Amino acid sequence: METSSIYGPPTQPRTIHDAFYRVAAQHPQRVAVRTATDSITYAELAADSRRIAAQLTSRGIGLGHVVPVVARRSVELPAVLLGILATGAAYGMLDVRWPPRRLQRFLRRMDAPVAVADSAGLVGLTGSGTRPLTVDELHHTPAEDGPLPQVAPEACATVFWTSGSTGTPKAVLSPHQATTRLFTTPPYLDYGNAPVMIHAAAVAWDAFTLELWGMLLLGGTLIVHTADVLLPGDLRSYIRDLGATHLFLTPSLADVIVAGDIDCVAGLRCLMVGGDKPTPATCQKLYAAYPAMELVNGYGPVESCVFATTHPITPADAHAPQPIPAGGPVPGTGVHIVADGCVLPRGQVGEVALSGSGLALGYLDEPELTDAAFRTLTVDGRQCRVYLTGDHGHIDDRGTLHFAGRRDAQIKVAGHRIEPAEIETAALSLGSGRAVALPLPDGAGNPRLVLFAEPPAPGLTETELHVRLRETLPAYMVPARVHVVPEMPLLDNTKIDKRALAERYGYPAQPPRKDH
Repeated sequence: METSSIYGPPTQPRTIHDAFYRVAAQHPQRVAVRTATDSITYAELAADSRRIAAQLTSRGIGLGHVVPVVARRSVELPAVLLGILATGAAYGMLDVRWPPRRLQRFLRRMDAPVAVADSAGLVGLTGSGTRPLTVDELHHTPAEDGPLPQVAPEACATVFWTSGSTGTPKAVLSPHQATTRLFTTPPYLDYGNAPVMIHAAAVAWDAFTLELWGMLLLGGTLIVHTADVLLPGDLRSYIRDLGATHLFLTPSLADVIVAGDIDCVAGLRCLMVGGDKPTPATCQKLYAAYPAMELVNGYGPVESCVFATTHPITPADAHAPQPIPAGGPVPGTGVHIVADGCVLPRGQVGEVALSGSGLALGYLDEPELTDAAFRTLTVDGRQCRVYLTGDHGHIDDRGTLHFAGRRDAQIKVAGHRIEPAEIETAALSLGSGRAVALPLPDGAGNPRLVLFAEPPAPGLTETELHVRLRETLPAYMVPARVHVVPEMPLLDNTKIDKRALAERYGYPAQPPRKDH
């Protein structure tokens, strides 16, 4: 009996900064980071980062520390992050747009006497009791290079903040090897020769890691988008004038851009989507317009750093009645379908568990949450540390993972267990651009399914959409209410804001549901 376990190719554990310095030695004069008006080569970036590491070391920063960084994307920021890592410390990116109270709560959690900030980030440090070091100061204060400590690939490199399904922020401690497993030999994706990637992800999100280290560990060039919002005009300019070849978008943002100005992505070599389910209609439009463009779907919680699986989306996937697959495992990663602590046979639906070098070390100062999420299971006859994602799925005969909803979203109606993802898929099959099914309380507090969907056709009413769903779904799966939504509210990371969506239509506030 074949079990539901699949593995990506093995990798050589490395630290982020060591991997970067190897690339810098190979391509010293290649442009590493640029904007429309400024740029820095690999040699310059390596030298800047070593000087910054020497300054931080002289200020007592070193092994085991976590340095908060409150800054926007910039040409100067990568050297600061490399410098922090080279001291043996980890960095935790915080968004300058967050309210000061939120920033200060995270600073207290990281127990940081020193934080790095740019001019915008300094505002959030006011009154926090944390001593700021500015990005400009670190770049322009002379310092002599000194010996750097040996850092283990298993050491913490990055702190990501995630609310998960509870709404309570957790600090995810991600090791160096979780990042380098994606971008060293073999990389999770063939980026081709001298790739150029647009860098527009929110700084506190792991997509920031995908863009930043994806280029700097592969010898590519990073185009820094300095504004908050990535607009079609920006994309057109980056591709036409700066040679951008790769772009990552959430499916929600991809939907908006493709619906509004599909011509702006002309010339891209590869578009990656992740963080939610890809919209088949958007993929259909992209393939019709650009049949040579590579489309890639990525799945993975932040606890496994960026991606655990990827799938090259085909035209057949975009037209299939089933959701687009989550794909096969990236290097250094195992994917297992489990139930009651055991790996299930191939084809059965269960909880997705992840193993390998991509796993986080745990949650900062949250031992009980860490123990609940990270377990030791017997996998293929050996003890294996895994992360229980809360996602449901199955692995088919070809070794491909298919996503089937969330454990914490599943509800029971009239004795039937229902995954909201199935209702969303039905709406998409009817032509909806995007759809979200949420279990929301009725007047008596009992859960019921409510569907929010973009109209499959202009002028289609909620009643007509409800009727078409009755023709598609069994009676027990038909949503109690259907709302046609002209425009989905988005979070800063461009995922759909499900809390705002529910509140917009008068439902009680709900904790956010964690999707891939």
